[in-house]
Amino acid sequence: MTTNDATLAELNERYKDKPVSEATYEIDGQLFTVTSHYVGEKNLDKELYRMAFERAYAETVGQV
Repeated sequence: MTTNDATLAELNERYKDKPVSEATYEIDGQLFTVTSHYVGEKNLDKELYRMAFERAYAETVGQV
């Protein structure tokens, strides 16, 4: 079963012992809370490269 096929209850059970962090950000006077669940399923180098590439591309074509 992949993560996309799992129900919320199954995901909660599978990742209940994984670290969780919360951060609150204020954007234009409105508070947003971001909850991060670390499940260890992503390659950090690959994700950071992808995000940097997408941002650089967007800046190059003027979409930022």
